Amino acid sequence: MIRLERFNLNDANAYLEIAQDASVEKFFRLAYCKDLEEAQDLMELCVDSCNYDAFKILDEQNQIVGMVLGEKKPKKVMEVSYFISAKVRRKGYCKEAIYQFAKYISENTKYKELEFCIRHANKPSKSFMEKKLKVRPVYMTKDFIHYRKKASEFN
Repeated sequence: MIRLERFNLNDANAYLEIAQDASVEKFFRLAYCKDLEEAQDLMELCVDSCNYDAFKILDEQNQIVGMVLGEKKPKKVMEVSYFISAKVRRKGYCKEAIYQFAKYISENTKYKELEFCIRHANKPSKSFMEKKLKVRPVYMTKDFIHYRKKASEFN
């Protein structure tokens, strides 16, 4: 069982360890950090910004194994980004984290829809969206496939 908790400024070191993964740099550049200073800047953004809802994903040992980040967009849409540490992939953590995040958003914010923007080259995330989360694409841009689903429909 995993838990979601909001980031705090002391999470930078633990976050840096998992955020340096090559897949994070390739597919989720916003979350990639090359050094501690960048990790601290990201923690500050996650903690202080009113435009983001950012949560760390904690495993059973309270270790940070990923993140779920929601960016508030117009028309009550929350754009969701996520990543999970390579060491715990394919164990259901990410699915559980997205479900917990969707429940939080549905119950605690005015945002009713979640949008996921997946790079065309990110085949594992496309499969995850369609097969595990049962979210269908709604449109495509040059770099991304955009998926949407109501937050209340994740269960």
